[in-house]
Amino acid sequence: MFERIVLAVDSPDQARGAVAAAVDLATKSRGEVLIVHVHDTWLVSRQTVDLKTQDEARSLSAALLEAVLDVVRKEALRGRRGLRVAQAAGVAREIVQAARDFGADTIVLGSRGLGGFAGLPLGSVAYRVIQLADCPVVVARAAGASAAARDRDERQTASAA
Repeated sequence: MFERIVLAVDSPDQARGAVAAAVDLATKSRGEVLIVHVHDTWLVSRQTVDLKTQDEARSLSAALLEAVLDVVRKEALRGRRGLRVAQAAGVAREIVQAARDFGADTIVLGSRGLGGFAGLPLGSVAYRVIQLADCPVVVARAAGASAAARDRDERQTASAA
């Protein structure tokens, strides 16, 4: 069923749940995984991250892709990687385009677990991918994100009462 899986990764922390979900799907279907990272050029140009150059940012992106590819291959799965470049507003479109180009059956990506109104001002990439995708999308929360979101919701509910 899921023979061609696009795994979109952003950071090691956010990717953990998504990598596990993609490996599980690919193992069950003996599918191939395309690991995609969209390098956000806006972050580097606005210097909101601690990176010196575009080359350094690309190098870190390539290292992330290689690390995830190693995990996929250790499970005896077929995998390859792809680095794409976009500004922040175009990250979701690049992920969906990678899925189209690959002929993906599904897209798997991580979420920081902000959810609800907390995620809206940030322009959640996962939310946009769900809106734009032509195939099913699996959103896996990062480890501990569910508990953190639950705790936050409980605090908000308690303070509203």
